[in-house]
Amino acid sequence: MKKILEKRINTLTEMAEEINLDFYPINYEVVPQEVMLEVISYGLPTRARHWSYGQSYDYQKMQGEMGYSKIYEVVLNNDPSYAFLLDTNSDIANTMVAAHVIGHVHFFKNNYLFKKTDNKMVYHAAERAQRIEEYIQAHGLDAVERCMDIGFALDKHIDWHKGIYRDKYKPAKGGSGKKGFDDFDDVLGGRKKIAKNTEERRSSFPPYDEYDMLWFFINYSRVLEPWQKDILEIIRKESYYFYPQYMTKIMNEGFASFIHAELMMKSDFIEEGEHLEFCKIHERVVQPGSNKLNMNPYFLGFTIFNDIRERWDEMHKNGESDLDGMAKIYKVVEEEDDISFLRNYLTEDLINELKLFVYRKIKTPSGDEAIEIVSKNLDDVIESLTSDLYNYRAPLMCIEGVEDGFLQVKHASSNIGTLDPKYLEKTIEYIYEIWGNPVNISTLDDKYNEIHYTYDELGFSE
Repeated sequence: MKKILEKRINTLTEMAEEINLDFYPINYEVVPQEVMLEVISYGLPTRARHWSYGQSYDYQKMQGEMGYSKIYEVVLNNDPSYAFLLDTNSDIANTMVAAHVIGHVHFFKNNYLFKKTDNKMVYHAAERAQRIEEYIQAHGLDAVERCMDIGFALDKHIDWHKGIYRDKYKPAKGGSGKKGFDDFDDVLGGRKKIAKNTEERRSSFPPYDEYDMLWFFINYSRVLEPWQKDILEIIRKESYYFYPQYMTKIMNEGFASFIHAELMMKSDFIEEGEHLEFCKIHERVVQPGSNKLNMNPYFLGFTIFNDIRERWDEMHKNGESDLDGMAKIYKVVEEEDDISFLRNYLTEDLINELKLFVYRKIKTPSGDEAIEIVSKNLDDVIESLTSDLYNYRAPLMCIEGVEDGFLQVKHASSNIGTLDPKYLEKTIEYIYEIWGNPVNISTLDDKYNEIHYTYDELGFSE
């Protein structure tokens, strides 16, 4: 690292502490693009190899070469945190990036979602990658990749509120006549298809709708080998680690942008020849976006945080709030995720200022595709912005019953994710493979009629 950049980072760190930012120690590394792309593709510096990471690497590389995106930094949620800066960036670009990183790391340390994550994941992921390498040597790459394919197909179906570490279901008590979990042999007795009526098909196993699907199969599948369960558990734990990043994209990037602007504008080390370059880079980061139908999350979060600061500074000045703007922002960072952030702090004034609206695509009389504005109402805009944030941006699925070995999976909400037939058939095949018995998935069609998809020894059927 250049001396000038190192000195500036030390200055930024001191400035950040002066405005009460609270962050893990940060290890900065200046790396070539190839290393940056590897970390982005794998999500961590060291992670078990899988073909999908290579696919991601090629995609990121192509996007950069075609000018569609530029990577400035990667920062990892860890204690200490690790930040990777690009060696082809100018000193002023990497200085701004370092300030941006400080904002991210404060967010990692203080946000309520990130507080539940493994902040030693960098080390644990490396240990787990080594275990998977040993499984590859013992069982072959194809078998291990098949198991990983299954894990990645289901890794979005977790139950964040129950957490990573859970006990198995408790045995049923008393003489209710229902099957208990010590009677699992009876539950798995045969392969008879269950009735489609929910009450008829429902057993006492599981005792409630189970949303953490990998946890269920790891604990109750009878066809998985110990090494397969370990691989699925590794993927499951990594899914819990990445979940807060999906749920706070707007907040996290908006806050980091707010902090880098705050620190850079107050610094006295920006040279005259660098100021214009800094302004250009900052503008690229927080611009609304070239596509008017797709809002840049950096811009949206940055704008809302600035609005919060102005409003609470004014209220504090007038004696209407104990918190000034910065104190309120820190409180918001601690307590909110993207859904609550937008619902609580995106205002009617901002909707009008940013010209936000809800739209739909329609066909014109000539057969062309056009855009129709549906609503500019605050609640409608917020609902549109948050609609794809629920449940890891995946369909909300749960295991609702087992009887005679037949696994009943339900699409729990047609408003959260859609079942794409292209992916459904392969996913239900995966579930059948790790469950070892027939699987039925129920969902609703456009007219709210219940429909069923089944996978058994004869294959997939509707």
